[in-house]
Amino acid sequence: MDVEITVKVNGKAVQQHVAVVGGTLEQMEETIHALTQKVAAETLQASVSQMVVPRPLFRRPGASGGTAGTAHDGSSDSRAKS
Repeated sequence: MDVEITVKVNGKAVQQHVAVVGGTLEQMEETIHALTQKVAAETLQASVSQMVVPRPLFRRPGASGGTAGTAHDGSSDSRAKS
């Protein structure tokens, strides 16, 4: 029996597998399971490869209005001291 699996990511075919499966039911099940695991791993890799790398969420401190030079030692505490 021929088994064909085609994987599409965003409508574009990225993987296509064709395998001949034969033997006992147990052998066929093992072959199909192994093929499924292989296709799953390759599909995940293809999906990750097609992702656009996101830009960083935060800027480095000091870059356009950051907190560089701000005192963090408590010396600017505005509470009244008794």
